[in-house]
Amino acid sequence: MSTIDDYNYARDPRNCKRDPERIYVYDDDGVERQIPTRWAVCPVCDGKGSHVNPSIDSGGLTGEDFADDPDFAESYRRGDYDQPCNRCGGRSTVRVPDRDACEARLLALYDADEEAAWDAEAERLAEIRAGA
Repeated sequence: MSTIDDYNYARDPRNCKRDPERIYVYDDDGVERQIPTRWAVCPVCDGKGSHVNPSIDSGGLTGEDFADDPDFAESYRRGDYDQPCNRCGGRSTVRVPDRDACEARLLALYDADEEAAWDAEAERLAEIRAGA
């Protein structure tokens, strides 16, 4: 597999962990606090509850892929390579913070945690692009 294939696979949104049932943050005193949540449509499967296994098409498919193997094309379109969504587990919805019901300080801590996670992911992807 090439570096670009590794990168495409790593940044495919279907390559994710299962969403937690509850969302927690640690406040300034180190105490774990639960964030109020609400249900939202899963952003990975768009509420379908399933998606194609990312190892099949995260590098992209072309017309040639289907023309060279008509059986693969038929299987792909039929959904033979589909799997339950990695994020929602097939439920079609995920928990997200209920911003209207959340204390501002806890929401700020949650947002800071999310930003740190995005920064770490950006660094991981940069390392993959660099061949690490």
